[in-house]
Amino acid sequence: MVFYVVVTPNIRADKKDEFLAGWAAIKGEIAKQPGVLAVAAGPVISEGEAPVTEFKYLEAVVYNSAADEKAVRESAWWKGHEAAFEALCAGPPRIAKFEMTPLAADKPLALTQFAFLDVADESKHDEAIKAWSDLAAALGQDAHFTGKGVDDWRNTGLGVLGWDSEAQFGSAYAKPEARAALDKYKSFGKGMSVLVKLEA
Repeated sequence: MVFYVVVTPNIRADKKDEFLAGWAAIKGEIAKQPGVLAVAAGPVISEGEAPVTEFKYLEAVVYNSAADEKAVRESAWWKGHEAAFEALCAGPPRIAKFEMTPLAADKPLALTQFAFLDVADESKHDEAIKAWSDLAAALGQDAHFTGKGVDDWRNTGLGVLGWDSEAQFGSAYAKPEARAALDKYKSFGKGMSVLVKLEA
């Protein structure tokens, strides 16, 4: 298992360009921090099945362990960049943390889907994972990458899928068997899915 942190910053509209320039500069520094396995990020292009019309961004950082994430977050390096980042934001970011199966070392496909499910009954988490696997199969995918949230996200599951295009994504979800599998998956709790042009 690895420790997977998904960050959705609340970037001010007038600071978009400054944020993107800053992220391009700092991404490599994050990747060099002890315990960091991978860093990727990109614009969110849809939520659920609706296109995103305003600027939204998602960052994903993979650590060896929760202890490594904590060490980086409490480091002098992190604290030295924190104030500058906060100045670009209209509010605090959404930070979700998961214990995750290791991700593939391959370059991400054109689009990455992050599917979050807040499981209403924690005792049914394993059933929810099975429903996610069945949904992935109905979509013509393999559910290799799944995670369970920690701390405030302990009732949340995460599934990650890769897509070649929006057209492929849309046609896969339009299939009747996929719609039925999606309904079954959503029956376990409140779900939210985002599609991201993720770049490693």
